[in-house]
Amino acid sequence: MRQSLDGLDPSSAGSAPQLVALLRELRAASGLSIREVSRRARDRGDWLPTSTLAAVLNRDAVPRAEVVAALVRACGGDEAAVETWLAQCARISAADVADTGQVPRQLPGAPHAFTGRERELHLIDEHLQSASPRSVVLAGPAGIGKTALALHWAHRSLDAFPDGQLYVDLRGFSGTDPLAPGPVLHRFLTALGTGPEEVPADGDERAAMFRSLLGHRRVLVVLDNARSPEQLRDLLPGTGGSTALITARTDLFGLTATHGVPHLRLAPLTREESMDLLDAMIGRGRVATDPEAARGLAAACGDLPLALRLAACQTLAHPEQTIGELRDRIAEAPLANLDLPGDEAAGLRACLDLTRDRLDAADRDALDAIGLHPATEFEAAGIAALTGTSVRDADAALHRLAGVHLAAANGDGRWSVHDLVRAYAREHADGHPREEREAALGRLYDWHLAAVAGTWQAIFGLEPEVVPASDVPVPVFDGPEAALAWLDPRHSALCEMIRHAAAGHRDWHAGRLAHALWRYQYIRGVRGEAEACLRVALDADRRTGDRAHEVKLQRQLGNTLKALGRFDEAEGALDRSLRLATGLDDVEAAALTLMALAQLHIQQWRLDEARTCATEAARVFRDLGDADREVNALDDVAHVDMLVGNDDEARAGFDRAVKTFTDRGWTQNLASALAGLARLRLRDDDADGAAALLADALDAYRQSGDPLGEIYVQSLQALAHARLGDRETAARLAGGTAEAGVATSSPELALEVLNNAGFAFGAVGDATAAERAHREALDLAEALPDLYEQARARHGIGDALAARGEDDAARAEWTRALRLHEKLGTYGRAELAERLA
Repeated sequence: MRQSLDGLDPSSAGSAPQLVALLRELRAASGLSIREVSRRARDRGDWLPTSTLAAVLNRDAVPRAEVVAALVRACGGDEAAVETWLAQCARISAADVADTGQVPRQLPGAPHAFTGRERELHLIDEHLQSASPRSVVLAGPAGIGKTALALHWAHRSLDAFPDGQLYVDLRGFSGTDPLAPGPVLHRFLTALGTGPEEVPADGDERAAMFRSLLGHRRVLVVLDNARSPEQLRDLLPGTGGSTALITARTDLFGLTATHGVPHLRLAPLTREESMDLLDAMIGRGRVATDPEAARGLAAACGDLPLALRLAACQTLAHPEQTIGELRDRIAEAPLANLDLPGDEAAGLRACLDLTRDRLDAADRDALDAIGLHPATEFEAAGIAALTGTSVRDADAALHRLAGVHLAAANGDGRWSVHDLVRAYAREHADGHPREEREAALGRLYDWHLAAVAGTWQAIFGLEPEVVPASDVPVPVFDGPEAALAWLDPRHSALCEMIRHAAAGHRDWHAGRLAHALWRYQYIRGVRGEAEACLRVALDADRRTGDRAHEVKLQRQLGNTLKALGRFDEAEGALDRSLRLATGLDDVEAAALTLMALAQLHIQQWRLDEARTCATEAARVFRDLGDADREVNALDDVAHVDMLVGNDDEARAGFDRAVKTFTDRGWTQNLASALAGLARLRLRDDDADGAAALLADALDAYRQSGDPLGEIYVQSLQALAHARLGDRETAARLAGGTAEAGVATSSPELALEVLNNAGFAFGAVGDATAAERAHREALDLAEALPDLYEQARARHGIGDALAARGEDDAARAEWTRALRLHEKLGTYGRAELAERLA
């Protein structure tokens, strides 16, 4: 048999009939019947049914590669012989294709006005070079341009596929059932030259024949609009030079797991790419007439290619309409204005309907809840509250929506959706009964209010105003860092919810959410956002006539305006709070407002009034038996004492405050009292003691999450290190805190830090840097105005001038500073009087 096999030379066959004739001779020379060849093939692990072998040997077409290989092995051939036979099969197949012109050209036309996607085109090239099988999935939501990208790449790469291009719409997301692999394989096999009667009935045989035909050819297979990995596995090319390009609205990571097929997720176009697409669709001249309106149009379309094309068609259909008018229409009602009259199926809403129709009931409910949610970012707990389900079920639904690119995970448990998907979801949410929507929103606001309230104890050591009940568990925080890490990325969403609650006449929730969030906003320095939220909440309280709650919000507003440097407005808000509290005979609320007024008067350098307010507040708290708040008020008295030079009284007050604040865990208040003690130590030239106190103050501010407090303490540390002779650390801290202080939204902090930095620079002998910092502080202090910081700035400028030997100029600055200190009655006058003497 070996001699007989060697005597047969497959390269002598010049056509398919001749090759089949040689295979018949091979079988005859082996002395085996067809049934015996089949059995021997099975014993060797090959698959070669007798019916298949009989059919192959009685046809004049080149058999499939695996049939030839199995036959040669069963007849005694080794792997070298198998390769020789397969190589001749490939040569004859290629020649047959060239002779008969049986090269499929099934690609639809290249997309019109295709722009951008250079990065994605490059990634497709990279993926297809390394993938085996040579396949890649282009995944993304409806309208993102998956098919356009696939066809553009395909037409650009035609020369790489001389043996043809196959295309099929698998109808994964369409108005009909998805196509099964079997009919698609039948279509592809006949397109590749297989007679209809030769297409195997068995699905596995069809897939094997398809891979065989592609194994020695270079064919591009575009599998558009796929639904699932099961729909695709039999349609992928095997080894060889053929390539599959797959588009899908759903992730197909099952293909990655079983076949290593890479995924390329498409995002919206960049704004510049969107502008290029509009240029190509409606003409550069039209876009150039109003480029800002065109940019606004791109933004209204969410930079989604389909939406941009539909918008461009609107401009072509209505040339009398300006781009700005179209932008405004789409921004107001995107889905209604992103369709084509007479061809509604091509509109954006219809495309999204096809995706929604494939969702199960739980996922549709989650999508509707997204439309009902007020914020652009949300989390599974919020969706659970809206849908009345568990967090686990809501999270699973969100992941399934992400699988069809209707939602995207942003990290830290938060999610978002494309603006146009949100508009679509809102349409469906509005279709639910009003009572159902109102109940869902009530659960959502309750959960968020309970979650924000839960941060109070962790950050401030305080009990919150109110904690509503919620069936959805709220997060539990083991300390300030965890609470702040939860609040930081959610702050914008919480502000959105306050505005939304007020707009929907949920005034109770609007007021309580704003009140609960304010302390966080204050320590984080987001005072502008705090003011906006409080004004919305105050309007809500006035609508409901909730005067008791308005007292609290007016006090918070006054503190916020004080921090923003708007002292007159701050005093007006605090006066309103005090009048309301007095009218309600709420002595506790009135005392709290007196404390706020005391702190405002300190910043206004109305120190006698500050002492009066703080002392009265302490008396009221003492009468109420509230020792903690009494100490808090007396801490304000201690600050006044420090400013006017009553150092012993100030020290006693701060010592008492430090003990109470430490016991209560009030880290922000503790930090302020420690910093006050440190300033007194610096006056006493005890730099070591000051440095130790400041280290504790810095740690307390960090625990409370107050970055502005950290900057303030570090500016004092610069002076302490300068007094200790650590010039390098002092200069570094002075420069860094001066820059950081100016960058904040607090002009008072910037003033104090600049002057502290100036004194530190002066203490290390850098008169130039000292004068520069003090003059910057002086300019800012005169603009506010702030007489105390003006005095400190002129004091420091005088020191810098004296260090350079400019004694007359120094005395002039010191004299001005002394006059200001005498006017205010503040500490500093004694030191300056001594210098001038």
